[in-house]
Amino acid sequence: MRPVRLRMARFLLLRPRHALGLLAAVALLGAGCSRAAPGTVRSVLLVTLDTVRDDALTLDAAGRALTPHLAALAERGVRFPRAYTVTPLTLPAHASLLTGLVPHRHGIRENGFAALPEPATTLAEVLAARGYATGAFVSSLVLDRGFALDQGFATWDQPALVERRIPNESIERPAAETARRAVEWLAALDEERPFFLWAHFYDAHLPYVPAPEHLERAGGNAYLGEIAALDDAVGVLLAALAEHDRTAETLIVVTSDHGEGLGEHGEPAHGGLLYDTTVRVPLLLAFPHEPPAPGPARIASLVDLVPTILGRLGLPAPAELDGLDLFAPTADAARGAYLETFSGYLHYGWSPYAGWVDDHGKYLHSSAPELYAGPSDPRESRDLAAARPELCARARERLGTLLARPALPSAPPPEHPALDSALFALGYARGAAPESALPSPLEPSDRPSPRAQKHELVPLQRAHVLFESGQYAEALPLVEGIVQENPRHPLALDYYALCLMYAGRFAEAETRLRQRLTLGETADTRLNLGLCRLELGFPQEALVEIERARELAPEQPAVLEGLAKARAALGE
Repeated sequence: MRPVRLRMARFLLLRPRHALGLLAAVALLGAGCSRAAPGTVRSVLLVTLDTVRDDALTLDAAGRALTPHLAALAERGVRFPRAYTVTPLTLPAHASLLTGLVPHRHGIRENGFAALPEPATTLAEVLAARGYATGAFVSSLVLDRGFALDQGFATWDQPALVERRIPNESIERPAAETARRAVEWLAALDEERPFFLWAHFYDAHLPYVPAPEHLERAGGNAYLGEIAALDDAVGVLLAALAEHDRTAETLIVVTSDHGEGLGEHGEPAHGGLLYDTTVRVPLLLAFPHEPPAPGPARIASLVDLVPTILGRLGLPAPAELDGLDLFAPTADAARGAYLETFSGYLHYGWSPYAGWVDDHGKYLHSSAPELYAGPSDPRESRDLAAARPELCARARERLGTLLARPALPSAPPPEHPALDSALFALGYARGAAPESALPSPLEPSDRPSPRAQKHELVPLQRAHVLFESGQYAEALPLVEGIVQENPRHPLALDYYALCLMYAGRFAEAETRLRQRLTLGETADTRLNLGLCRLELGFPQEALVEIERARELAPEQPAVLEGLAKARAALGE
């Protein structure tokens, strides 16, 4: 039996969302669906461009050639030049974007580890209660509906959740296909009904494989070629608005969940670090009329979108949000933006990592704090933490105040082998799901800082690509080197053990699996340990390990298959 790659999770039933009763909904429809005066914001198109850096969208000649539709929107709209995500990870960033809450409050801190709690109020729920037609069209299984971002969306359209037949089979959907489905939905709407349409495009995520025409448009840059494809999809949506006479009523919001490292600061992709390459995002709003003047807030965050959009519709925002209306004249001009990532803590053995950015600069808190000067040091190359302790203390105080806000109850993620495989294929780490609350980012930590260990990211990314391609022998020395330096690296240990198993070196693999167990118990670790014991001629001990894996993941087919094999070896 082959070694397996599982993720520990509990089963989550897809359940009906809380909503208004039928009579109340009908009354709201009557109140909200008449055509407004031309130029009045009545409907909303939200476009999220996954993995697009802020500096990838420019308004110079090259930018207009690469992304003509987005450039045109920016020229006639309002672009916020200092906009930040809350975390460089797709699922928690979108959860914050749709709820107006920072990650520790809505409970999703990592891709695949939790679902949005039922008590959360999404922008779609607010608008659905006002009679809006609501539709979401997403391009990646990272946003699978089991993670419950579908709350409030009457239509939720995503790639099919099926088992991959070959290791490198795509499990995302091109932006052109997602846009086509969104346009079909728009065409079927009652023209008198306002709508909230969310389109999520994933093309700019690794691996970068643009079509030849997009690659040519980007001058051979594969990452920018994918962004050219995104622009074409945006153009399809804009054409549909015009065709159905919706342009004159629709607020168009374009942003990204996070950026991409592209090798800067030693980060090939995103998720592990909090430098501007991955946390600065584009944010532009295009209006059906002359755009209003932005408020005094100089820094924007994804949590601002809910109150900002509702403000443009003349609707009140839910109470106790972490964001603000970016056009409100009373907004705090000196406000800051919160940043975090727990990927390094969960998967790499690094200390927790959080940040605060405001007019004084950017503070990054870990076991080795950092401070950067902001716009005067755009490459974040000069750490000022030792020279400016008072700014570090001020930022920590701001972080502490935000982290003290109450959180929603946690919700478990869906469990499905195909979803586990899809997340793994996309390069998202597979470490143990947190069995208890994550530590506060401000708690003292004896783990190494992300900056000290960021050199691990390139070989880890390379090992993942090799592993997905079945080149286990080539991946082995890369993860072995990481483990030798950082023995508390869960993900590298996972790869290390798997590569050894594929090489038939089961005794060595067992040593690494037991080392992995000291960092946290997972179903896949227990199962693979049982398979190693079985190959080494100890079926009774194998059965004990696999039984434990079944306790952790009762419905996983690979676990049940392992149990059958162990029992057969025992003559049962």
